[in-house]
Amino acid sequence: MAPVVTTGARYRFMQRIDHVSTSAQLFIVDVFTQHAFAGNPVAIVIPDTMPSDTRMQDFSRWIGMPETVFVLPTTQDERAAYSVRIWSPRCELPFAGHPSIGTAHLLLDHNRIDVSRGRFIQACPAGLIDMRTEEVVSGKRRVWFTTPPVTVRPLRDDDAEAIVAALGPVAESSRVFIVEAGAKWLVLELPDAVDIDRLEPVPDELDRLSRLHGAIGVTAFGKTRFDAATDYEVRSFAPSIGVPEDAVCGGGNACAAALCAWLNNWRPGSATQVASQGMHLGRSGRIFWKGPDAAHRIEIGGCAIIVSEGSLRL
Repeated sequence: MAPVVTTGARYRFMQRIDHVSTSAQLFIVDVFTQHAFAGNPVAIVIPDTMPSDTRMQDFSRWIGMPETVFVLPTTQDERAAYSVRIWSPRCELPFAGHPSIGTAHLLLDHNRIDVSRGRFIQACPAGLIDMRTEEVVSGKRRVWFTTPPVTVRPLRDDDAEAIVAALGPVAESSRVFIVEAGAKWLVLELPDAVDIDRLEPVPDELDRLSRLHGAIGVTAFGKTRFDAATDYEVRSFAPSIGVPEDAVCGGGNACAAALCAWLNNWRPGSATQVASQGMHLGRSGRIFWKGPDAAHRIEIGGCAIIVSEGSLRL
């Protein structure tokens, strides 16, 4: 038998709910594409007041996007145009690429960023991220973020062998590197995009190895041979943050581009390439690499499109 709730008790219960909730705008933005439903979606929340960390994590897990961004109403650093906090379904991320590009695109579209010089700064737990925007031939906007100075370190042979084994069939003698370019990923280059297509990752093992090395996940890239529009095919696996395979990954691409530059002795322009990602998840993302510059930094760029906007109670 259901308990009897008095009118007064019900009223007090509703008061408590209203007290802890806050109104927010909710947007879904598809990133690294000019066509809806072909890229990587990100949920972007602009709340009237910032909810608690627990509430942000709960919502991020509930909505199930690869990442969810909360745009802060104020910034603590006057150099920043805006501040964000980025959450995966499992944890907060100090920085992530595709959420940063999607958020910037949204704020630009709603005239919330002054881009009189084409450049602006995003604040996040990882620090201040330099960003810029440009108009491309198609009339679309391409947004770029610049990584901090990059670090690249080869893994020991036994550690590399464990990661290669967890990816299933891959080319033998593949070297694996830990690369930090805003985000930290385990990265390997394979000889050909065909090798990328053959990967059969073991999620539990990739989860364990990513945590062991303090990385978000594993990104593999290989040269395309029959696609004149792109130079590399990329796949990124991040089960440690609740994303078994990322559709189109800005941070993973930044680390792949950084490794490309490192392997070319930081030759200027050696990482200026175009990558494709998402085919194995039914997507057709396109990511633009640029660099390195004299400070060993990489730029990652892409288009985005707003596919949904509405309201939310947190």
